[in-house]
Amino acid sequence: MALRKKNNSEVKDFSNEDVLDFLVENPNFINENVDLFNEMFSLNKNKGNLISFEDIRIKSLIKENTLLKERIQEIINNAKSNEIIQSKLQKFSNELISKKDINELLNFITIFINKEFLSFEIEIGLLNMKGFEKLDKKFTRFSSDLINDIFLKKQPVLLNKKIIGKYSLVQYEKESRSVVLCPLGTDFPFGIIFINYNSSMIEKNHQFDLLSSLAQTVSFSLNQFIIKK
Repeated sequence: MALRKKNNSEVKDFSNEDVLDFLVENPNFINENVDLFNEMFSLNKNKGNLISFEDIRIKSLIKENTLLKERIQEIINNAKSNEIIQSKLQKFSNELISKKDINELLNFITIFINKEFLSFEIEIGLLNMKGFEKLDKKFTRFSSDLINDIFLKKQPVLLNKKIIGKYSLVQYEKESRSVVLCPLGTDFPFGIIFINYNSSMIEKNHQFDLLSSLAQTVSFSLNQFIIKK
């Protein structure tokens, strides 16, 4: 197919957006005019060695195929990682059931998470409420206003300068890693978990869901110690 030429009077100026809009509205146009595109895109190289539009399409498909394979491998890797995480969470839940002393439970939670999730380092703070009378004082040093405010968020919250200043969390001012605050409590607030973490790991693996799962599991384990009215 020879390229058709128009008189200058018939030539219209088309923007890139106009061409793209046309191709979107006519998805079969390229397939139906391969010969035309071959003639348009052929590049004369080294004594007649031609690179056709078909070659360009093939190279594009190869690139897309490579990207697709990389994406599939990423999904497989994430699936394997999620399977390992689920196994750890199940082990965590099973161990929590056997703890009948609240301080033993809290110490186990801290040790387990720090050991099994190497990118995390946690601290736990609880309200000194009915049923928690035997709590070690190290677990009741955080502001009750902070615990209530974080609980209202219903999700992990990144610690920032505003929160540090408002609740005098001076111990976190020079923390080199990011810190997430996870609310504890099923029906009402009774605590909070501070989780120091590697921010790149959180963003890469979307581990905010993991933090929520850990906080929820801890909440249910502590709920048994609360004396309801």
